[in-house]
Amino acid sequence: MIDRRLERAGEVSWTFGCGLSAVAALTCAIAGSYFDVTLVGRAQVYCGLDLSSGEKMSEVMWLLSRYAVIPVVSVLSAVLALPLHLLARLPPLAGRVWPVPLLSLLAVGVSIAGPVAMVMYDVATEGTPEGCVLPWWPSWLPS
Repeated sequence: MIDRRLERAGEVSWTFGCGLSAVAALTCAIAGSYFDVTLVGRAQVYCGLDLSSGEKMSEVMWLLSRYAVIPVVSVLSAVLALPLHLLARLPPLAGRVWPVPLLSLLAVGVSIAGPVAMVMYDVATEGTPEGCVLPWWPSWLPS
């Protein structure tokens, strides 16, 4: 006999929440790598760095490493967001409608926070040498 049961609403919201975090991680991995390389490159051009051939090679290697590091940070941020989806399945919150969208939105924010922090860190450390402050750089960030 074939067991044909319908999906419960909790299973659908769990799948939607995990899928939303996965899409956010994939988007951040692609866009974060692009923005990281672009922003660091533009900051270095603004600061007028004159790189020798050895420094250019190390810079190219650093840029290539960002295409590996940013996706890892995105996946780790998405994994750290999974407990927020589990909170919506706890007995006190399981039957209610309002926690699922709120916790899903919070999970997407956690998924995006890691790659954004990584890009800002890279611009602060690699993009701006000593004494160069970018015109759009907020005063509370290191230069």
